[in-house]
Parts: sequence; C-alpha cells; structure tokens
Amino acid sequence: MPTVLIIDDEDLDRKVLHSILLSAGYEVVGTARSGEEGIKLSRTLKPDLITIDLMMPKMNGMEVLIKLMKENAKTNALICTSAHSDPVVDLAMRYGAKGYIIKPFQARSLLATVKEVVGAPDPARMNVWNF
Repeated sequence: MPTVLIIDDEDLDRKVLHSILLSAGYEVVGTARSGEEGIKLSRTLKPDLITIDLMMPKMNGMEVLIKLMKENAKTNALICTSAHSDPVVDLAMRYGAKGYIIKPFQARSLLATVKEVVGAPDPARMNVWNF
C-alpha cells in the first residue's frame, strides 16, 4: 500500500490532506511542520510519496524538493499550491516533482493525482467516503 509523508506548515492544510488520504485508503506515515523536519522524516520513513507545501517559512517547498531530489532522484513528490498556473510549479516539475495539488484541496482531483503517481490505495483501508 502506498505510504505518504505530508510537509506543510499550516495545521489545517495538514489535517485536511491527512484526512482525505487516510479516508481514501492511503497510509500517511508522517506529517511535518517545516521543510527541515520533512527532510529528516523522509530519510527515516522512506515514503512512496511526499506532498510539499510550496510556501513555507525558512525553507520553502522548492528548496525542500531540490534537497530531496539530490538525496534520491526517484523521490515521488507533489507540490501543494494555491495557483493553477504558477511558474514556480513549472520549475518544480523540471526539478523532479511528479505533479501538483491545488489548495484548497478538492478530494477527487487530489486523489486522482496521487493515484497517477503512486497507484491506487488499499481498498481494505478505504473509509465510507465516496470520492
């Protein structure tokens, strides 16, 4: 079953993303409030997918992505952003991001993107939500 690490400095965004993924049957193995914390967790947890908020203090999502890709070029990362056509998203894709998720999160499109990158969740873990 695909595992996910969430990196986002906003409590509400982390909780919403965690809830959607968990309810759909994905295993959220960790959450991080900062880029630095997320990088450390990714080393120990080795998730199948890492979601990275683009706008974070100290170390922004682009910096996190670059560092993660230098450590492991096979990292599956999705950028979380509020802009549909942000040049930074295009740059993130060139640095190795596999796609992006738009905030506020829409369960159907979010899950379609996640499924495209890491595959379907475990049906036995799905909640009663109908996405």
